[in-house]
Amino acid sequence: MANTCLVKNLMMGMVAISLLAGCKKEPAVIHGVDDYNQGMAYLHGNGVDKNPSLAANLFLAAADAGHPEAMLEIGTCYMYGNGTEQNVAAALSWIKFAAESGSKKAKAYMALFQVQGIGMEKNEAEGIRLLQAETSAGNADAMAILANCYEAGAGVPIDLNKAMQLHSKAVKENIPLSMYFLGRCHANGLAGVNQNDATAVEWYTKASDAGQVEATGKLGACYVLGKGVPVDVEKGIALIRQGAQGGDADSIHNLGVCHERGLGTPINVTEAAKCYKTSAESGCERAMFNYAVCLEQGQGTAHNPKEAFKWYKKAAEAGIPESMYKLGICYERGAGVTASKELSASWLHKAANAGNADAKKKLTK
Repeated sequence: MANTCLVKNLMMGMVAISLLAGCKKEPAVIHGVDDYNQGMAYLHGNGVDKNPSLAANLFLAAADAGHPEAMLEIGTCYMYGNGTEQNVAAALSWIKFAAESGSKKAKAYMALFQVQGIGMEKNEAEGIRLLQAETSAGNADAMAILANCYEAGAGVPIDLNKAMQLHSKAVKENIPLSMYFLGRCHANGLAGVNQNDATAVEWYTKASDAGQVEATGKLGACYVLGKGVPVDVEKGIALIRQGAQGGDADSIHNLGVCHERGLGTPINVTEAAKCYKTSAESGCERAMFNYAVCLEQGQGTAHNPKEAFKWYKKAAEAGIPESMYKLGICYERGAGVTASKELSASWLHKAANAGNADAKKKLTK
């Protein structure tokens, strides 16, 4: 990844203010509107075929002309390598410019980056303070991000009720992130909400229509499994693919499951392993476990006990009971790691305490 910031000089459109007595101030002109709107169309496929590369070029042109939201969009493109080469330094520079130019969403992102230490020194307290200040000022994007911090325990104690309160306010401002949260709450019965698949689908649909790729993938899984909607595997796979193409780790993992099991697509264990690897590297715990299985069994990828152990360990440490059990077996057999009866017993007990039936059965022998 390049470390050099590739940000071009901004050509900010400034409106001259006449100082003559009796003259009125002209309204500010936002340049680059047409390029920004076309970029959004190509990014989301609204009336045209999706073209991330063309969208990125249009956002860059609009950003150069001084469009704050285009600065945010090109920053996001650089951050995730969407339509252009990934460049975190350039991403942060553009998003910072967007915040300084008045983008509320960019201000919220900069505060989040401080909480997470992305591209700058990590300072959770200051990042949370900024999010709270923006929330108090009516910034709905900051409100949704602050809610996610309460959900994940990032810079604040975990408090799902507080997260629900904030997301419920933000969703009134049509924030996709909050729509997605409500969908997950209804799907899993979280934050005091009764489990209801149909209501979850309603929120996933709203969030997906608003461009939330994680919601698109979850909606696809609902159609594949018939949760809250009639089974429609073809539609479900198309939505999962859309989520995967948008970079959602869960969608990439679920696409791997479809390849492995032949759900809506021919069985292809090689593609399944590729999906699991990509998703695991993006932080999906379930994908870490499934990729470890592929490596252990040589399914769709080369047999590699050491790599299998590495991914079993990551998944186990992330709380996957099946992986805790597998890790115990690895230590017992010396598969990919030096054998250790003590560590084997420790992980088997952890797996059993987490509800894994295989671990419980083995410990009772």
